[in-house]
Amino acid sequence: MSADTMQLGAPDALQIGRFAPLIPGLIRATGPVSYDYQFGTDDLLERLVTASWTAPDTLFCAACTTAAVGAEGELLGIELGFEGPKFYAFKTNLAALAPGLIERGAVTHDQLVGLTQRAAKASYLNAHVPEDVYYLHALSTFPQHRGKGVGKALLAAAITRAKKAGYRELQLDVLADNPAVGFYQANGLSILAEIRSPELTRDHGFPAEYRMAVTL
Repeated sequence: MSADTMQLGAPDALQIGRFAPLIPGLIRATGPVSYDYQFGTDDLLERLVTASWTAPDTLFCAACTTAAVGAEGELLGIELGFEGPKFYAFKTNLAALAPGLIERGAVTHDQLVGLTQRAAKASYLNAHVPEDVYYLHALSTFPQHRGKGVGKALLAAAITRAKKAGYRELQLDVLADNPAVGFYQANGLSILAEIRSPELTRDHGFPAEYRMAVTL
């Protein structure tokens, strides 16, 4: 597979259904220590991301996703992003899915209470997202497709789209030990801030979190 044989674009209705089981793994791969701490390892992340995938204006929605698709129709990777203020609105909308998930037995009240408490602690690692930036929430490719230009193409498309929309910067958050830090630096992003949580580092092995950005 080469970058010339893949297509980038919003997933269509058939792809949304076909790709749904693959999205949670791609999301988790962007920060396993953080997602495992917040969501645990009992498939809560999978259930919430899958519910969000088909719900517009939520934190992991297909409507905010650009998919890289190979020549055989296989999913290679995704970029998920939106204008800055939507990060907070979409987090609220994600929480609004909870009653329906509880009613269907997909999650329990206690699971969501625990998630809320842990997510509140983890949120201090993320600098405020300004309103006039494009916020790249997740960029992830499958291991077998890394090093082939997929991530670079997805990032370049996001930067182009953000520039055309008039944003001053593209910003993202990434854990300091993620190899993606070097990838982002090689593609023009720089580190704006480094934030640590003594408790999360001591008790849960969290590295620092970087806020990175590129001026558009």
